Amino acid sequence: MHPWPRGMKSLVGLMPLILSLCIAPMVHAAPPWNVGYRKIELQDALSGDLFPVALWYPTSAVPASLFMTGSLSPCRLPAILCRWIAFEMSVTQNAPLAAGTFGVIVVSHGAGGLALNHRDLAMALASQGYVVAAPTHPRGKGNDDVSGDAVWVGRPKQVSRAIDTVLEDGALRPHIDRERIGVVGHSNGGYTALAVAGATPSASAAAAHCREHPDDVRFCSQGGAATREARHEIGHVPDLRDPRVRSIALMAPNAAPFTDHALAKVTVPVLLYAAENDDLTRVRYHAERVARVVPQTECVVIKGAGHFSFVAGFPTALKIVAGDAARDPNGFDRDAFHDVMNRKIVGYFNRTLRPAGAARPASCRLREFRELS
Repeated sequence: MHPWPRGMKSLVGLMPLILSLCIAPMVHAAPPWNVGYRKIELQDALSGDLFPVALWYPTSAVPASLFMTGSLSPCRLPAILCRWIAFEMSVTQNAPLAAGTFGVIVVSHGAGGLALNHRDLAMALASQGYVVAAPTHPRGKGNDDVSGDAVWVGRPKQVSRAIDTVLEDGALRPHIDRERIGVVGHSNGGYTALAVAGATPSASAAAAHCREHPDDVRFCSQGGAATREARHEIGHVPDLRDPRVRSIALMAPNAAPFTDHALAKVTVPVLLYAAENDDLTRVRYHAERVARVVPQTECVVIKGAGHFSFVAGFPTALKIVAGDAARDPNGFDRDAFHDVMNRKIVGYFNRTLRPAGAARPASCRLREFRELS
């Protein structure tokens, strides 16, 4: 038997460590995961009515095309027809959750919206290790979805109820990192995210906005009158902060229901996307106020975008029904923008839902969306 060459014995002693370092990346596979999907129903704390919530989550199961209606019911027609009238997702319905520990993101849609409005973002987050819950928020009395107790108080409570449910779910609970919870909100969903992050809303603040800014025609014509009426109905709005929420992302948020003092109470990191051509939640009255007042805000104004450019695309036949929600300013590529935005939001939550997450300076920058990548 030949003696070991000099140094070979020590190398042999290190072999288990070397092998473990080489094998470890294969054992602990990194994302992306496939995406599982299921629907749950929750009870509204104010009305007692049930409302649906879509859940997306990481899974190892092989995905397939699933066609869902706006009510979160499966399309039963042939696929060629469903593709025209229903929302298509590449997911595995009711699949088991992947092994691992995951954060939680709740996505709040805008007024008149649906749980599936931001399905592409939800799937992007799920594929990167998040359990995503998106409620279809109930509308208020008289089908009002911009004001009143059901909106001002109901929406934030529904977000908190969705977090409760994920944390209590038997299949999800053992895999949830309770220190990694965030919220995404578009338009009135942005209002909702700000409320759960600590900004206390006031019906009088929104009414005052419309008195002071009569040039904000579209916003005040759609929500101003209802808000003035709601002020007499709901009076004082309670503190709706959910201390479990550690980070929020806003898209064209409605900030009018908050005073500057209320916005300053938001101490968690904020990613804020605004649209240059937004005539509903105009940048100077909403995004710029948030960026100026909220301490940890990273704000980007997307060049050429409109208010609804943050909503995922619609099936062909539904574009007519969706109206403005399906249209963008001339020349703006919504699908290309979402490819970039979704990656940036995933990266933002990866960064800010870590103990060492750092915020960027508060300012609004006008950017081409392609400059974000």
